Amino acid sequence: MTGKKRMFVGLGILLGMLTGTQGTAAYQSAFDGTVNTVIPGNVRSEIGEEFPPPPTITPDKDTEIDKKIWVSNSTSGQVGNNVDCYIRISIGYSNSEIGKAVSMKNQDNSNWIYHDDGFFYYKNAVREGEATLPLCTGFMIDHTKVEKSYWKYLEDFQIQLYEESVEAGAFKDYQEAWRYYTYDR
Repeated sequence: MTGKKRMFVGLGILLGMLTGTQGTAAYQSAFDGTVNTVIPGNVRSEIGEEFPPPPTITPDKDTEIDKKIWVSNSTSGQVGNNVDCYIRISIGYSNSEIGKAVSMKNQDNSNWIYHDDGFFYYKNAVREGEATLPLCTGFMIDHTKVEKSYWKYLEDFQIQLYEESVEAGAFKDYQEAWRYYTYDR
């Protein structure tokens, strides 16, 4: 290759590198600014209860405890930021042996479905500011099912409630939503 050809090839390579570098720099520095207008949704649910002071629980007779239970999808912050949600609730007892003698009064089996994971699932999505229908109106302790060795614990016996909620989103029903959010896919 002659000297003139080498010089043209060298200049061509140098020119190509300079052009490529400048084009890349211009591409990487070009951008448009925008404001993020996405507002995150919010689920704020809470247990609602209506009950008079509980009666004294005695081992010699059945005890009825009036306790209406529901869950609300409460508003929080700016109205309109809450999303529809699906709700589930679990009922526990301060003493599981006494809990075996407890039954619910007027349990709503058409809107609340019990699953073997220990939760009652509300079938319908609950909108912002709305509440579920009551799960039940109270409880009954059958004294004949409480073993004598547990009578001393009756005075301090408590019914404990726990609830969870998930965004309803585009799910077709409560089962699909809970399956998705509890990783049972």
